[in-house]
Amino acid sequence: MSSENKTVRIVVIAFSLAAVVLGLLVWQLFTGFDAGSKLFEALWVTAPSTTLHAGESTQLRVRKKKALFFLRDVARPDKTIYFTTSESMLVIEPDGRATCIGTHGEPEESVWASADNGPDHGHLSLNLLPGGPGPTLDFVADVPKPATIPDYFARYAPCCIGDPIIMKEGQAIRYKLVRHGSPDDDVTAKATYTLFFGSGAPNDAHPSIVTGGKDYTTSQNFRVDLQKGTITPPPSIGRNNYDRVVVFARYGELVGWAYIVITHAEEDGREGHIRLHPDER
Repeated sequence: MSSENKTVRIVVIAFSLAAVVLGLLVWQLFTGFDAGSKLFEALWVTAPSTTLHAGESTQLRVRKKKALFFLRDVARPDKTIYFTTSESMLVIEPDGRATCIGTHGEPEESVWASADNGPDHGHLSLNLLPGGPGPTLDFVADVPKPATIPDYFARYAPCCIGDPIIMKEGQAIRYKLVRHGSPDDDVTAKATYTLFFGSGAPNDAHPSIVTGGKDYTTSQNFRVDLQKGTITPPPSIGRNNYDRVVVFARYGELVGWAYIVITHAEEDGREGHIRLHPDER
């Protein structure tokens, strides 16, 4: 091959690559970052509905990509792990059901529902809207509701629809889960519960992998006893100002949630804890 032919070939290849890159950039410009990122993921995540109002749920489906856009079921669906980028707006149960629980007061929000299966990853962007049925199950807690909600709870940890249940370290409280509008219809022991500790993963035993800090409040020490109807936080939240937990409940198609804020047992809060435990790290 002559040097002239080599030069022509190099130029053709360079222009072809540039055309591909330009095409991808134009495609991403019109479809957005979300669609572009999905192109390079090994899992394809879909759902019957990608728009949810508060209280509405959809079932995620995960398949593995093959060549030329073909899809196949994952070999071990039981190994799929789901998580959300904002558990204060969208929760995902271990079986892949995703539910909108709020939009932080915004007219519209977008949250990613993600899935891992072994080394493979994929996600689906869900549009969240206010309105809708809202919670169809109510948590009724046997704890006094504070006259005012400290504004830093909302400023630094905005959450789902409803006021938080504020409880102290180690303080077991009694609760009931009832049908919304039917306070005598107690379904406490019949429901299933999913817990979120800030990492976006359901029932996470080590949320600090995502959140940083220490694992003071996890699925290993935060207890929801559906038979006794009690919720018990860990005995200590260490040097954290406060910890928060989203408790999500499902009974058939009925759903409800509680935003729990755990504070220090000492009257002067974190400062009192540091005073009593100066050597804690």
